[in-house]
Amino acid sequence: MLKNPISLDFQWCGINQLNEKAPSWLYDRLVEQGSLTALLKSQCVDFSVQVLSETLMMPPANIAKLLGRSASHSLCREVLLLCDGVPHVYAQSWITVEANELGLSNMGNKPLGERLFQESDWQRGALEVCHIQCSQSRKQLAALFSAPSMPFFARRSIFTNQNAKVLVCEIFNNGIE
Repeated sequence: MLKNPISLDFQWCGINQLNEKAPSWLYDRLVEQGSLTALLKSQCVDFSVQVLSETLMMPPANIAKLLGRSASHSLCREVLLLCDGVPHVYAQSWITVEANELGLSNMGNKPLGERLFQESDWQRGALEVCHIQCSQSRKQLAALFSAPSMPFFARRSIFTNQNAKVLVCEIFNNGIE
């Protein structure tokens, strides 16, 4: 569906440094320390994952820097998390080769986050958030969500398991409550 992954080159910060105030229902999702998948499942009757793409590729410089890899390939996984058929979250994950070797490749329509939280070997790093202002990214997200092109809110964190890393970024459909 997407030719290239949506750029994640935004101004990321800690939740307390976010200049724009997220609506209260969205704020709860932004700061959720547990599994977002579990939270979404508790808020709908039918939860599903729609895989948009899964491609082994060179990560952009901003992603490679976070993963500690200067020139290695990683698996870029893009999905929509749907509640009752409505896309609530666009998730983009960058899974290192070492993480793929731990069984995180070929997940299909299974939620990656659920897997990361089920396995105690994976440790989550600090949450970062942003208010997406980039017009190109907003246009792509609006098309995916079938929503107006408004600034969207996002969060990201890195999961580690020894030398394996997974960057998980989740962008929320602001038109959903």
